[in-house]
Amino acid sequence: MEYRLFGRTGLMVSELCLGCMTFGREIAEEQSSAMLHRFVDAGGNFIDTADVYSSGLSEEITGRALRGIRDDVVLATKVRFS
Repeated sequence: MEYRLFGRTGLMVSELCLGCMTFGREIAEEQSSAMLHRFVDAGGNFIDTADVYSSGLSEEITGRALRGIRDDVVLATKVRFS
């Protein structure tokens, strides 16, 4: 896995980012968690989600999947203003 400096933050992130938009919608929790762990095992450390993905279920699934490895990843999220 290749890594890049994330702007001026000092964080090194994997060039590949795992998008979690389908977690809880097209992909069930068990498979979502397995996918996230395969990504991390392959060296990925940059994960993207948002509170609007699957009405918040994506963030819940991602949070549970990260239990025990949260400090090993950079988690990006977004919010929407109404």
